[in-house]
Amino acid sequence: MHPGIDIIEIERFSMALQRQPKLYERLFTTREQSNLIGKGIQSYAARFAGKEAVLKTLGTGLRGLSWHDIEILSDSSGEPLVYLSARAMDQVKARGCSQVRISLTHDRTQAIAFAILS
Repeated sequence: MHPGIDIIEIERFSMALQRQPKLYERLFTTREQSNLIGKGIQSYAARFAGKEAVLKTLGTGLRGLSWHDIEILSDSSGEPLVYLSARAMDQVKARGCSQVRISLTHDRTQAIAFAILS
């Protein structure tokens, strides 16, 4: 079992996106952006925290990966699901695991994510 956790200050994250609008495309896939239409900045921050938490479970950081190698979408009930590229899945398998589970939460000021490989 390999856990990872991350916390994001929503205001700081929002300011970074305002300063660099291209960060949306760099950090989030087209499917993620579509999945987040109509949701507030808190949801974007939670997904970014989720990506960071997943990277921590892998123990590699972004070495050999990009932000688009980890995709976090919500199913029809709102549960966040992690989709990995082949490169990212290879790293999961290298740790003796086969899947990533994630939990996201936020309030007005912070977003938190917890990920675990199993």
